[in-house]
Amino acid sequence: PPMDKLAEVFSKLGVGNESRVVVYRLKDWLTPTARVIMTLDAMGLGKNAGMLDGSLATWKEEGRATSTDVPAVKPGKLTPCPQSDVIADLNFVKANLHQAGVRILDARDPKVYSGEIARAGMVPGHIQGAGNLYYDSLLDEKTGKMKPVEELQTKFRDAGVKTGDRVVTYCFIGQQASALYLVSRYLGYDTRLYDGSWDEWSKHPELPTE
Repeated sequence: PPMDKLAEVFSKLGVGNESRVVVYRLKDWLTPTARVIMTLDAMGLGKNAGMLDGSLATWKEEGRATSTDVPAVKPGKLTPCPQSDVIADLNFVKANLHQAGVRILDARDPKVYSGEIARAGMVPGHIQGAGNLYYDSLLDEKTGKMKPVEELQTKFRDAGVKTGDRVVTYCFIGQQASALYLVSRYLGYDTRLYDGSWDEWSKHPELPTE
């Protein structure tokens, strides 16, 4: 959404330019939670935003406090500072398709990436030259927390990411890719999210796919 709309949404939740924002998720909601973090990054609030490691279920299993209270929220004073290094558009991906130092990663299921499975209404396959790192492989299944840094770094290396690379993530419409974006930035990579993703790319028959 436009920045003024985002400012309206977040300020009503009490978020201001000086807020420290921690986003947490329900058990299986990694991708929309990561999407919130990505949006805060795009608004210029990323340095003060983070995601709780683990879900609400993890929090409860660890015996931590919960409440049914609904506190009154005072609207925040929020002026976005739009960032140019968070969202990648179609032209950026086209220009960097086979560029050294840029690694494009598909966050979808490997069977979707390979074209074995296709979503209804979309052609099968992936962006030519893109690697595959399934977003659903980033968390520990038992704890719901992030896998160890060394294990995550190995996954990125196996997907063709080299030290110093800029990472561009995509999926169907940009939600699954948000999880990969979050973890990529967590590991220290200069990362952008191609928000148009496969939905946009595949509608241009002149663009290379595999």
